[in-house]
Amino acid sequence: MYPTQEQETTLERWLDHLCELQNSARHNRLVAYETEGVFVSLSDQQSLLKTARETYDDFREVPQDFQNHALRRNDKAFTAFRKRCKENPVKKGYPRYKKRVRSLTWSLRKYTKVVRKKTKDTDKQTIRVRENPIIETDFRHNRLKVPKLGDVKIRMHRPLQGDPKEVTIVKKASGWYAHIVSEIPDTPKVEPTAAVAVDVGTTHYLTTSEGETEDNPRWYRQAEGLLRKHSKDFSRKKKGSNRGKKQQHKLALHHERTTNRRKDFIGKLVYKLYHHKENNVLVAEDLRVSNMVKNKHLSKSISDASWGIFFKWCADIAERDGLHFHKVDPNNTSQTCSCCGKKSPKKLSLSVRTFNCQSCGTSLDRDHNAAINILLRAACVHRGERWVTNLYETRNLSVDR
Repeated sequence: MYPTQEQETTLERWLDHLCELQNSARHNRLVAYETEGVFVSLSDQQSLLKTARETYDDFREVPQDFQNHALRRNDKAFTAFRKRCKENPVKKGYPRYKKRVRSLTWSLRKYTKVVRKKTKDTDKQTIRVRENPIIETDFRHNRLKVPKLGDVKIRMHRPLQGDPKEVTIVKKASGWYAHIVSEIPDTPKVEPTAAVAVDVGTTHYLTTSEGETEDNPRWYRQAEGLLRKHSKDFSRKKKGSNRGKKQQHKLALHHERTTNRRKDFIGKLVYKLYHHKENNVLVAEDLRVSNMVKNKHLSKSISDASWGIFFKWCADIAERDGLHFHKVDPNNTSQTCSCCGKKSPKKLSLSVRTFNCQSCGTSLDRDHNAAINILLRAACVHRGERWVTNLYETRNLSVDR
């Protein structure tokens, strides 16, 4: 997005208002529970918002859709908090106070449209469609209709598909961006014919069941030297000064570039596994990444790899294109021989990168052996067997059938 200076000032003022509104909604729930022992619902806070809009001018200046979505975010945070309280009373994670809000969202409403269509009774038909937020032009930039702000210049990187439902405007260090959520029809699943399994790691980003490896770029470690320089320069600036703000912006840009490089690599890798390799089934381990980053020796490498984003994007692309993505139990995939199914008598440490079977003499790369075991376990599940099964049973079932 390319807002004018006046539009950018208005957007930043709206973001400050939404931050105060979200913190007020959080405080309202806290006080109501501590004093009266009651839970404030989303509808109660929306009624208070309606009263505030009738009373105060600063509330009427901001579109009501933006304010409703801020209350929904707060309600979503408290719903997740109550869920965590039931699952793990020790680590509850109460919703935090918001220092700033970087995005605003509004829903696209439906309106009645009369179209001419010949039928038996009449040549007119009334349908309900959502408004299109994009105004196409013959120039380089199109326009985005923002409530109470007008038309803002945008540059689209791909055509709009499906039925648009909501728009989110995000403020980043590199500028303003608009995310448009569209509803598209479901794609029917294809028949699974070609499957590949992947085993993620830190030495190689992943190893497939066919023995192919993908190098780990380690984007954060590459950017760590320049990050240290920017952080040191920022610490020398006076807090609140113009030079300090410029250096803070430079530091934020550096973090954003690192994130964009990582996401670009993961997106191209997922597309390559599905479409370039012509696989319609992708299998991976069901890893608890949030627990794995607690390892003080591997936490930085695991966080830099972003396995959670990789698994999520695999599932999203599979759902979008009608492909398949499955997760299997990771128990003992790297400790069991993929040829005979016998488990190693001694637990292999992470420093041992080659799996040598003492029963059948098979010698394979540790990650390649694990990827084959992941594929065998998924094949067992596809044939109707149990999801939780040991690899020895999986190997025998696959050989027999």
